Amino acid sequence: MGLHIHLHTFPTLETERLILRQLVATDAQDAFLFLSDEETMRYYDPAPLTQLEQAEKSIERHQRRFAQHEALRWGIILKGENRVIGNCEYSWDVDNQNAALSYILSKYYWNKGIMTEALTAIIQFGFEHIHLHRIEAQVAYLNLASTRLLEKLGFQEEGRLRDRQYANNQFVDELMFAIINTNNVDGEIFP
Repeated sequence: MGLHIHLHTFPTLETERLILRQLVATDAQDAFLFLSDEETMRYYDPAPLTQLEQAEKSIERHQRRFAQHEALRWGIILKGENRVIGNCEYSWDVDNQNAALSYILSKYYWNKGIMTEALTAIIQFGFEHIHLHRIEAQVAYLNLASTRLLEKLGFQEEGRLRDRQYANNQFVDELMFAIINTNNVDGEIFP
């Protein structure tokens, strides 16, 4: 028994300041701006993009993964501005009712509470609408801002994965964080 994730239309989420929606081909230029920035991408895998075509292919891949019920990647848009300034994603392990969380935000929008707002919305969506039991996130050991963000959202650190990621020509440790859906302890699944 596992999750049954059959979302026929991509779920658009709205918060006080943000629209979280599916990425489309016309978002490639905006996405490229932050995905090619070395400071923004410092702790993110893969390496910074070097060509617009890479952003286009990435968006196509995420659209395909949604169509195949493998993942949801939302573009983060500030209300009033129709441009993508970051993204956040679930990729899931259906059999075990859990999902891996990943996220990135343009450095120009750091320290404004934007990612807290976006992740709060998708965590609520994951627990209430997909009925996930566990959401986990792996964070580069030196990424203190991301560690603080997850802790603020209620994630608990579960361990340190030594030399887990190869970034900037060296191996780096990652920390594993997770949050459990305490309202889903009986294994209730999406109908």
